[in-house]
Amino acid sequence: MIRSALEQLAPVRRLRDALVDPLPRQLARLARLGLDTGFPWQFLRHPLAALSVARARGLNAAMLHALHASNHPHRAALVDGTRTVSYARADQEINAFAHALRGPLGLQRGEAVALVLENRAEYLLAWFAAMRAGVRVLHAGSHLTADELLHMLRTGHARAVVASQATAPMVRVALAAAGLARGHLVVCDGTPEAGERSWGSLLEGARVDFPEAPKERAESVVFTSGTTGKPKGAARDFVAFGPLELARVLERLPFSCAERHLVVAPLSHSAPQVFALLQTALGSTLYLEPRFEPERTLRALSRERAHSVFLVPTMLRRVLDLPAATQRAWPTPELRAVVVGSSVFDEGLRAEAIARFGAHAVFDFYGATELGWVTLIRGDEMRSHPGSVGRPLPGQQVRILDATGGPSPAGETGLIGVRNAQSMLGYTGDAQATKDTVRAGWTTVEDTGWLDEDGYLYLAGRARDLVKSGGVNVYPAEVERVLALDPQVREVCVIGVPDREWGERVTAVVVPSGPHFDAELARARAKEKLSPAKVPRAWHVVEALPRNVNGKVLRTELRARFSR
Repeated sequence: MIRSALEQLAPVRRLRDALVDPLPRQLARLARLGLDTGFPWQFLRHPLAALSVARARGLNAAMLHALHASNHPHRAALVDGTRTVSYARADQEINAFAHALRGPLGLQRGEAVALVLENRAEYLLAWFAAMRAGVRVLHAGSHLTADELLHMLRTGHARAVVASQATAPMVRVALAAAGLARGHLVVCDGTPEAGERSWGSLLEGARVDFPEAPKERAESVVFTSGTTGKPKGAARDFVAFGPLELARVLERLPFSCAERHLVVAPLSHSAPQVFALLQTALGSTLYLEPRFEPERTLRALSRERAHSVFLVPTMLRRVLDLPAATQRAWPTPELRAVVVGSSVFDEGLRAEAIARFGAHAVFDFYGATELGWVTLIRGDEMRSHPGSVGRPLPGQQVRILDATGGPSPAGETGLIGVRNAQSMLGYTGDAQATKDTVRAGWTTVEDTGWLDEDGYLYLAGRARDLVKSGGVNVYPAEVERVLALDPQVREVCVIGVPDREWGERVTAVVVPSGPHFDAELARARAKEKLSPAKVPRAWHVVEALPRNVNGKVLRTELRARFSR
């Protein structure tokens, strides 16, 4: 169990939070939550039942399904390709698996359960069960090798694994290497092998009452992308998510109660988890797609009359690239929130998204697994503040740090520092890495950027991605924003490669929008908007940029490829 220095600062963080977001403003925000979303009215059908749940366990994320089951037991909570789970049924399965974690699976203090699953009902049921049981969850996902999973199991001290028929073969290899018996594997579908457990048999006959109040915090561990080495497990406590945190986010998002939300990004990543949490708090129905396919996603948005969806930019690009006839065949008139993030959402793609869905429905944000959700920007603000990722959400503080850790003036690029109550508790099993994220009291993930006079944040890139060419610091994001305006360019990544004369050579790796790409024309257009040191000296054309499962470009792979 993590006992990081950040935990010791909890009283200070609460005081700071109260200063950033004073009590009168908090009360006004909660009142607006009720008026705008109808949240309190969800519990008027059987108010005593909801009050009983809230009094017994508190208003927190672990109790969400129980609260909605007390008033809307038959409303669909989860819909995947195999079944529809009502809030009442979800509450029962969550309790049953919570008992199984401490009982048949025998998890002890400091041990974890790993979720090695595609998007499906059992993913969320197991996660919320772990919250109620006070068990740490490792969000491993389905896009793993056995070696990657083994690293996560060892780092997070996992004792049990929940897998699907598709991921179970890989999990068995990792379990054997970790020295865990087959009895610690729970398979959600199909027939488990000898000694393993099935989800259904484990829950059959299990207690469905609330487990005893947990003595431990239910840490939720999401592993970083691992683009520069072994992934680190960032632990957060989602059980602490309460009405105030809900109100802060929903003040800037058009979500209401009992809506329909489509989940296509992997639930093993933090952004889809946050949206699942928000929508569950509102008593909405989550439609779970096991994997992203552009036409299938558009069909689902249309067929299920979805109100909202989270997409990484690559997903959005592929949906917008579908033929016009397909777009017309699957209209989305009820879609009012397309939230895009986790990677660069360039101006060209923003313009296309706004043209397709409307400025009121397109959102971008800045956040990180370690930081939580920090800023938000809507389509109309994108037009008035091009390139920005928005203003800080209520309760968030953002500062641009100079080399000494002090504040930088507006417009000056530096390290982005964040203070909030949602930052990670620390990296599991890595105290030094945890310590390294704090600079002069501000948490940072080595992103660089600047704030304008209006308080809007702009990203320059990761500090480690900085290109130093001829004594000039070149931020890739700045160059990429300019190059993306060229109609020849569909996607672009700017990197630095070793150069005897310049130290590093600014290099553009381009996915062209058509069959031909004229590098000289692109260079001439870039010179109109960039100083000479920032104009790429080398250009490479590729069919696609390499990305990880979260949509982030693998810059290290490109640097290795073009440094030869």
